[in-house]
Amino acid sequence: MKKISLILILLFASIFFSKSYAIEVSSLKAEKRLIFNQLFSKHTCAKIYTQLKFGLKKKLDKEVMLESYHNLKRVKIDENDALLTMSFNQRTVFYKERDLETIIFKVLAAQDFSDELANINKTITNAKSKKIVVCEYDLNRSIEDGSFFNFNLKYDNSLRVESNVSPKVLIYYDGTIEYAYYDEEVQYAIPSLNYRKYPFDSHELKFLITSEIYSKLYFERSDKFKVLLLETKKNNFSNISFPGWTIKKYVSYPNSETLDDVYSDYQKHFVVSELTFVRNWVSFLYKMLFPLIGITILIYFAVYIRIADGRIAVLSTLLLAFVAFDFVTVGQRPELPYITLLDWLIFLGYAMNIITLLFSYYESYFIRQRMVAQASDLEDSEKSILDKWRSRYKIYIPIIYFVSLITGYFTMLAT
Repeated sequence: MKKISLILILLFASIFFSKSYAIEVSSLKAEKRLIFNQLFSKHTCAKIYTQLKFGLKKKLDKEVMLESYHNLKRVKIDENDALLTMSFNQRTVFYKERDLETIIFKVLAAQDFSDELANINKTITNAKSKKIVVCEYDLNRSIEDGSFFNFNLKYDNSLRVESNVSPKVLIYYDGTIEYAYYDEEVQYAIPSLNYRKYPFDSHELKFLITSEIYSKLYFERSDKFKVLLLETKKNNFSNISFPGWTIKKYVSYPNSETLDDVYSDYQKHFVVSELTFVRNWVSFLYKMLFPLIGITILIYFAVYIRIADGRIAVLSTLLLAFVAFDFVTVGQRPELPYITLLDWLIFLGYAMNIITLLFSYYESYFIRQRMVAQASDLEDSEKSILDKWRSRYKIYIPIIYFVSLITGYFTMLAT
């Protein structure tokens, strides 16, 4: 019976894991198919290439609608250097060129309508669409040769754009031309982020994909891009990796603006993407804020320790704990020219510690002036004076602390 049970368990495990592996492999194959699937032979594509002259003209002679798509996969912020790095799995733009379909037909006709035409007709029947990739070319070389128009696409105001994969241009049987870029890493300078509410800060950023062609060129989101944005929102943006942050909003849409001065007759068209994100503050709550508040509470209640029992020594130790805490966490906080909420909390903790130490020194001086060892040996009138000062400390210090904390918070909120 035990052997039978063992065999069944192994059989179940083998079936389960083999299915998991098959799913993973098929998904990888599907991803590769999305990158490129050339239908025509290299010989036919080379003949088509010799007929392509769309890049010889430097200006557009007719209106072109570029349908845009980009797949944002990872975002990273370097807060010390004020740099934002965005990684894109794929970025494409495509448009319909009427003359391309005619060129493809003529090249096939010159080959006496070879088997490639039969293959393409079969593919069209199965796909129920003529939008099928037939050839692929190197984008940079094609633009240099004048085969395809140079739209001068760029990430506006970016510091650098890097990719390990050469961009491609794909042509479709229906006359569509697609410019495809893969595995891009784009870096921006972000000096404008407001960290005043750190570590409870939230931010909004915009990045633009634009062109240096300012006449007769427009942008629109492709249907594929619209679906991707909807799925990303449905999944709460979990398909975008953003260590240390949570994305709250990610939208993308076409827009335009009029150029300045002598170029006011032209418009700059672009696809703008807006990203809203908040810091994952829970870990900061346990690593920074709770210890900080705990030390501050200990400082306040240290006044209940008698001077003779070592109150000043306790407060000095807590002050050193504050200094150590500040020293350890300084590397985790961005270096800024203004005070953040965390900086304000640390400052208030220092202030409470110093005020408590000064009060303790005064109390110690008051007792020594009366030539007694401890406060309990004082006369009733002198005890009354000291008790009044203690009562004022116990009441006013927490009030001053919380008023300062709230005032500082709303001041930072307003800026």
